[in-house]
Amino acid sequence: MTPSAVLHPSGSYRFLPAITAYSAGFAASDGYEITALRLLDCPTLSIAFERIDAEINKRRLPATALAGLQLRSPGAFTFEGFAQFNNEYRKLLIDRSLIIDGVNPISRTNVIPIHNQPSAPSIAVAFIVTPTQGHSGSDFVVAGAGEVDGELGAENIVARGDLSQKGLSLKVECVLNIMLERLHALGASGGSPTTVNVYTAHEISGLTEKIEKKLPSVSRHGYSTWLTTPPVKEIEFEMDCASYSKWVVI
Repeated sequence: MTPSAVLHPSGSYRFLPAITAYSAGFAASDGYEITALRLLDCPTLSIAFERIDAEINKRRLPATALAGLQLRSPGAFTFEGFAQFNNEYRKLLIDRSLIIDGVNPISRTNVIPIHNQPSAPSIAVAFIVTPTQGHSGSDFVVAGAGEVDGELGAENIVARGDLSQKGLSLKVECVLNIMLERLHALGASGGSPTTVNVYTAHEISGLTEKIEKKLPSVSRHGYSTWLTTPPVKEIEFEMDCASYSKWVVI
């Protein structure tokens, strides 16, 4: 069950609490918009955070303007390894005073490219929330989710180990339902995303029809498929979605 959205103390966005490593998504408040900062060279975490910090400072924004990240990793983690990585990653957020009373408001997608993997965990995109005149606060980012029904654990992977078309369809259905739950919790709907990303290494029969049924906005805006795998072993399919006002390269 997706939790209700919580207003960030800054007032600039509301977020969906999830686990200690990340939130399930966020949405800009009235008077704010989301800008995607693209790091085309996909630098390692420490270098990327330095560049993101510099961009935020250049814009004269508080550190809490950072609200979401898209990561790329070199290889799949075990669930135990994923927990260890998350603890190390969380320290970078703590260093920037981004954790609120133990709760992590920063959304995240983390996937592994099939080709040209980075040598270490890296950042491809950062999302910041910025004030704007007369904006309706309609921007949002839904964090990446794989086919895990419930708490993050191997026993909750939908159709675990089943790579048949039937198994893959069950995985897709699970992830699409998670996307819809998070969209609704943020006050959006399946017709709201202007950016939809699919992360998988598998050819899935009827995928476009399955997505369009739950997220009809793809009939207007399309979707992107990335030849990647989710960050945890045995998870085979992941998605995220968003609607943001601007993007820039840093």
